[in-house]
Amino acid sequence: MNKKALITSLIILIGVLMITFFVMDWVVFYKCGAVEQCLEDNSNYQNIAKFAVTTIMTVIVFFIGKNCLCKRDRIFLQAGFAMALCADFCLKIMHNYTHVFDRRGEYTLLGICFFMVVQALFIYRHSRTSDKDNHAPWILCIPFAVMFITNALHLFKIFDGPTVPIIATYGTFLICSLIVACKAPKNGYFPAKNARNIKYGMILFFCCDACVGISLATGADHSIRQIVATVANNFVWYFYTPALILLGLSGYKRKE
Repeated sequence: MNKKALITSLIILIGVLMITFFVMDWVVFYKCGAVEQCLEDNSNYQNIAKFAVTTIMTVIVFFIGKNCLCKRDRIFLQAGFAMALCADFCLKIMHNYTHVFDRRGEYTLLGICFFMVVQALFIYRHSRTSDKDNHAPWILCIPFAVMFITNALHLFKIFDGPTVPIIATYGTFLICSLIVACKAPKNGYFPAKNARNIKYGMILFFCCDACVGISLATGADHSIRQIVATVANNFVWYFYTPALILLGLSGYKRKE
């Protein structure tokens, strides 16, 4: 089997997994209602299948080889997906299957930190204008400034824990990454199809994380707030899966 056929087969497998876990999420919601513990206890298949999607896309990215746009671009893309895999391992595996339940929040925050690295790598990758472009994007100063300010406030006991600084910093990284990705088609470095994949991939990534943000606003069982949070959570991977596919394929050289 040649590389193109193998990658096509893997993308089809991802599509099948996406359909099954998306359906299962709603089946579980129908059975449990908006009851967080019941939803968690009945989502084993979804957790494994979702982590499998990230794993498969990481494998696809590491298959790029000589089909890359350039060696530097391949390294940044592969590093980004490796960090995304670490993040999803923390969020889908360690968070859900660790026996030390009081550390679940720590694994969640660690996963968000890995995603910060993902977005920093994507900002650097998507802002480049040539194969030898080594400049540090000025826009990276914004999330690092937010990181410094929020952590300084945390030291002065303005925040009770690290949650607000981490989420604020990641949110800034995400917005900056979205801005850079939307400019990629105009920069002229990436081929047109690849640039479109980057742009729409990051838009979907942003939608995914917007759903994550809404899903964190949980409430009492069966409450309107909990229902909204659960529905938003069910759409997270609906956006995240195609985002991974588009961003992963954006590193492959192909005919215009």
